[in-house]
Amino acid sequence: MKLQQKVAIITGAGHGIGRAIALRFAKEGAGVVVNDVNIELAQVVADEIKAAGGEAIAVQADVRSTVEIASMVAAALHTFGKIDILVNNAGGAARERGAPFHKQKEEIFDWIIDVNLKGVLFSSRAVINHMLERGSGKIINMASIAGVVGAQNGSEYAASKAGIIAFTKSLAMEVGTFGVNVNSISPGAIVTVPRLANIKTYLGRTGEADEVASLALYLCSDEASFITGQNYIIDGGRCWGALQ
Repeated sequence: MKLQQKVAIITGAGHGIGRAIALRFAKEGAGVVVNDVNIELAQVVADEIKAAGGEAIAVQADVRSTVEIASMVAAALHTFGKIDILVNNAGGAARERGAPFHKQKEEIFDWIIDVNLKGVLFSSRAVINHMLERGSGKIINMASIAGVVGAQNGSEYAASKAGIIAFTKSLAMEVGTFGVNVNSISPGAIVTVPRLANIKTYLGRTGEADEVASLALYLCSDEASFITGQNYIIDGGRCWGALQ
């Protein structure tokens, strides 16, 4: 098992990519803190892990709140005694999709930046001292291909994800000599909801959440001990250019 005796906090793990990562990490031996703003969804995932013989707790926390994040970290330490891995997966796109930049509402800007970018900053800050004191740790930040190539009618989303990539590189520079690796993953064309099922890629299919989980597992394993400050694109080649 690649994560035997490791402890991982995974935010936004009640569904989609976060759920897939939680299940994969537990299968590889990690104790998992399943976080979601919706505690019912988080509990379902935690129960699924425990039914399969793994260790998990469900913790409700809104990553926009430093108070709730602190409670999540405290719960992880109380239950498992340490934190080896943080996967900053919680995030979202604009609640009003398709609006051009000049017509988007200010509250949408605030929500996107608070959830996608500040949520990553707050959660990372909440665990970093613990990791530095222990001299080890892995942080994975979930970005998006939108942060690399942009997103038409999604400027605020793209900006938040580009910020995550820049933050990843910057934090990696600061904490690398203390034994902490920081990387980001930029998914694209991953089927998490039915409307994404027909996105074209150069592989002729869309990706699965489990495939993102496999990449996250590698980056959090000892096999990736010399990798930090990198952004990994997993998108079936969509970033290469326009598809016919």
